Amino acid sequence: MNPIRWNHVQTFYMLAIMFALQACAITDPIAKAETTEQRAFATYGTFVIIEEQAAKLVSSGQLSDSAVRAIARADAQVKSVADSLLNATLEFTVIRAEFEAGETGEERFVRAMNELNSWVERARPLIANLITAVRGAE
Repeated sequence: MNPIRWNHVQTFYMLAIMFALQACAITDPIAKAETTEQRAFATYGTFVIIEEQAAKLVSSGQLSDSAVRAIARADAQVKSVADSLLNATLEFTVIRAEFEAGETGEERFVRAMNELNSWVERARPLIANLITAVRGAE
């Protein structure tokens, strides 16, 4: 893929995530997601929101050492998976566009969709653990 096109796609989707995050605070975005791609972005958006809340709590200086450790442990477990989820989502978005334009085959599209589903399923319980740590500290 053309590097310029890839950068534009990444920029577009990062902006889309930022706008979607506002809606995430109001509703359950994962429950509202209708497609694999939407579920992936909603899952990643949920991670971003809860990680931001965790950072605010930890930096407030009002948490016990055990609460800080619980949040840090949960965040460390989910961070690389969430990053991989974002990368898989962006890659899938490009592959989907190529598939819809007839530039790639169905096998590659299905493989990318299955990989994306796999990352969503890996991330969800780890994000739930981070949510539990943050809510337990509040």
